[in-house]
Amino acid sequence: MKNLEVARQIRQFRRQLPDCVHHVHVRGDGEFIGWESVKACLDNGFTFTFGNKRCAPSFPNDGWYRYEDYEYNECVYQPAGWEHACRFVVMRIHKDLVGDRQLNLFDSDDYTYQVFVINNPLRPHLVIEDYDKRADVENSIGEAQREGVLAIPSRNFQAHHAFFQIVMLCYNLWRWMKILAGHAAHEQRAGKEVPPTQQITLPDHMIRIARLKMLFVAAKIRFHGNRDEVLYSMHEQCATGLTYFLEYLDQRRKKAA
Repeated sequence: MKNLEVARQIRQFRRQLPDCVHHVHVRGDGEFIGWESVKACLDNGFTFTFGNKRCAPSFPNDGWYRYEDYEYNECVYQPAGWEHACRFVVMRIHKDLVGDRQLNLFDSDDYTYQVFVINNPLRPHLVIEDYDKRADVENSIGEAQREGVLAIPSRNFQAHHAFFQIVMLCYNLWRWMKILAGHAAHEQRAGKEVPPTQQITLPDHMIRIARLKMLFVAAKIRFHGNRDEVLYSMHEQCATGLTYFLEYLDQRRKKAA
């Protein structure tokens, strides 16, 4: 029943997406795996990477290769009840190297394994590297919950719908503010020189910390000469960076599409 619910949800994705979206990649943990969810992705032209908890594909002994600290392999395998075979990839980690890494694993005497079913041509280590980015989504979900999604105000479905829309709009606006505030960091990664006074490290913090750094700063707001002005103390350490950020927002606003 769970696989049928997942498949039904996947089939609804296309209706929820704007026309400009041409490629959809579905990533899910072991609860997603099943022919129904795989078929839903194939029928809609989606690529997918699903964690594996149930299937036991046999990987060729001579197919293992090492990338950094881990070993990878792949095979084509048709689980019982599936209409046709799919590509499976695996990463195996020596038990001495597992540490605190949280994985859905199969165990052997010396190794633990992480197995996925996929339908794209990437090499196994690239598939798993891409899948691991899914952890960022989990962090965003938890952050959105703490920012207000769980504070459901009533038992009325329509009220829930409106409330969730407002909360997610506010949450996404703050996320965009963090991204824009990280403009200097992006410039640095691109090899451009950025003065230390123009660096705001908000993208490295959760939204509640970003709010403290951006809003809880001593300042005076005044309306003068038909303009709104924000005045910071010359002794405020964050003032130069915040001033740069506000000027950068003005520049982006003038160039809005």
